[in-house]
Amino acid sequence: MLCSHCNQYIKVSEISHQRGKGFHAQVQCPHCAAWLGRSPTLAKLKLLGFYLSLFTGLYCYFDASVRHFLIPVMIFSLMLLFVSHFMDQVITIEAPEKPDDSEQRQKYR
Repeated sequence: MLCSHCNQYIKVSEISHQRGKGFHAQVQCPHCAAWLGRSPTLAKLKLLGFYLSLFTGLYCYFDASVRHFLIPVMIFSLMLLFVSHFMDQVITIEAPEKPDDSEQRQKYR
């Protein structure tokens, strides 16, 4: 996994802090202490697209009388799956606080 705040790779074994469950789960980056998560809406759309395309594909395979209607539904559900998969990325939920360096910057003004 790639941290969206510090752009460093995170191994699953390095993750020690986690909050939330299910679609709202968030993890803390061990390098910069930012909380990272995914969009719950996109994850639900991805899951919906997967199961809808699986169900319609299996139903079309066994019942030939509904193929003219369910094949376009399966195509659109696959499109939903792919678009939501490409858009679903790790985002920074809560960035760590920056240290106050106003005195350091004041020296060089």
